[in-house]
Amino acid sequence: MKHLKELEDIQTKKDHLQKLVSHQRNSIEGLEKSLNVASSNTSLLQQQQLQLLESVQNLVSLISQGKVLKKEEWLFQDCMDILQSGFNLSGVYTLHINNVTESKKVIVGFKFFYYWFCGCGLFGGCGLVVM
Repeated sequence: MKHLKELEDIQTKKDHLQKLVSHQRNSIEGLEKSLNVASSNTSLLQQQQLQLLESVQNLVSLISQGKVLKKEEWLFQDCMDILQSGFNLSGVYTLHINNVTESKKVIVGFKFFYYWFCGCGLFGGCGLVVM
C-alpha cells in the first residue's frame, strides 16, 4: 500500500514535469519565431539604411558639384511622392507617371503641417486631399 502511494506521487510529479517541459518548449518556439521576425526586420532596416546612406551621398555629391535640381526638375510619380520628398511649398509640380508618355502638372497647396491638396486635371486622374 505504501509503495502504491509512492508510485502515484511519482506519477503525479512526472505528469507535472512533463507539462512544465511542454510549456517551456512552447515558450522557446515562440521566442525563436520572435527572434526570426526581429532578425528579418533588422535586415530590412539595414537595407533601408544603406539606401538612405546612398541617397544622402548622392545628394552631397550633387550639391558639391553645384547640380542642385530645381523644383521643376524633380521627378515625382504621384502626389504622395511630392509630400514624402520633403517639399512643403505650394505651387505647380510635374508628375512623371509610369506608363504615361505625357507628364502631368499638378497644383499642390500646403497649409499648416497636416493639410494639403494635390490634383491633376481633365481626365488625367491623380488627386489627393489630406486634412
